[in-house]
Amino acid sequence: MDLSRLVALAVLVLLGALRPLRCHSAGDNKSLHPVVLVPGYAANQLEAQLTAAYEPPTPVCGARKGKGWFRLWPINHTAMDDPHQATCFTDQMSVVYDADADDYGNAAGVVTRVPFFASTRGLIGWDPLVRQLEAVGYRDGESLFGAPYDFRYSVAPRGHPSAEGTRYFAALARLIEMASSLNENLPVILVPHSFGCALAYQLLLSRPLAWRRRYVKRVVFVAAALGGFAEGMDILAAGMDLGLPNLARPCRIRLGRNQQSALWRLPTPMVFGDRPLVVANNRTYTAYNIVDFLDAIGFLEGVRPYVTRVLPMWEVLPAPMVPVTSIIGVGVSTPETFVYGEDGFVGAPEVVYGDGDGDINMVSLEAIEKEWSGVEGQVLKVLRLPGVHHSDFFSVGFALKKVVHEILNASRTAKLCPRIEFRTDMQVQVGQKSLRVQVL
Repeated sequence: MDLSRLVALAVLVLLGALRPLRCHSAGDNKSLHPVVLVPGYAANQLEAQLTAAYEPPTPVCGARKGKGWFRLWPINHTAMDDPHQATCFTDQMSVVYDADADDYGNAAGVVTRVPFFASTRGLIGWDPLVRQLEAVGYRDGESLFGAPYDFRYSVAPRGHPSAEGTRYFAALARLIEMASSLNENLPVILVPHSFGCALAYQLLLSRPLAWRRRYVKRVVFVAAALGGFAEGMDILAAGMDLGLPNLARPCRIRLGRNQQSALWRLPTPMVFGDRPLVVANNRTYTAYNIVDFLDAIGFLEGVRPYVTRVLPMWEVLPAPMVPVTSIIGVGVSTPETFVYGEDGFVGAPEVVYGDGDGDINMVSLEAIEKEWSGVEGQVLKVLRLPGVHHSDFFSVGFALKKVVHEILNASRTAKLCPRIEFRTDMQVQVGQKSLRVQVL
């Protein structure tokens, strides 16, 4: 080999040694972007205690007064076979709207708290996802965090107080910042589900764009209903039982209405337009005349907060301007219209079904894609999973696999080693000769 070829070979070898190196391997959890999980409605624990100010509806309901904290949710279904206990649970779960204060609060004498904030320990139904993430190196409280909240509450638009919602948003923002600082200042991957998507979205809108881009790598929305859903109207009309057996209608109605978050379920005019949602007493109700619907079902106390605190937050759906993945279930029979008979809202309605994920209507699931896909600078990916129910994303194998894949795909970061300085003017030994070369 002649001298020129030897010199060229030596320089190529040297340049290859100077090539930037990746500092992490697939199993190095130091390279993972932190993940913050935001659960859906009723998907985390709540605790309560009863003070001397509590006035129980029955003597049984006052048995825990002054005895410290107890688990309010999830409920003990065996204990709830006792109708007296069901009455107590309904009373202690209720949230009251104070028209003078223009805000919501617990019933007098009921104090509540959310345990395990910043941990995944208090989440309900998320264990399969947590185990999958831990298998690739995530660790609870280090790179994987839960953001549970009091799901009976929500937030309010600017100019309206929302004590519980404001506290949660402040805590969630601090958690996101802390998660980043604990992980080499990498931005977080936010993974909300269901009602948690609505809260996470409103949190992003409430923060400056610079904050969002600094702290959020990507949002993986799972079953987001940013336009409400049709069944939200039936819940207000007929109530809900939260899995309680043989719950009396007054208790169902109270559970369905006496929560700030109840009005957030309502279909929004922007997304649902004039689609028929409820038919009763020769009247058709759409998202445009929900005030009349609230009047018709006897829920007049819901009119003011709906008009002043809910509608303004969902008049438009501006893009959050951080990368988004929206994972939705499709092809599942979903309530679309509720048709009440001669008994009006007292009887059980006939249900007309359409497409969706079993709970959320397709028009609401697709609202993200419709509103954000054409926005310049908004990165958006939408995944449709046929046959996956709203509540099955973390229990159906292929759906869970898709969610995990999107999180890990977002977590991939090409971190480079700190730059190492080399002399650019050096000696290269070629045979018996020493040549001076310059590396550029």
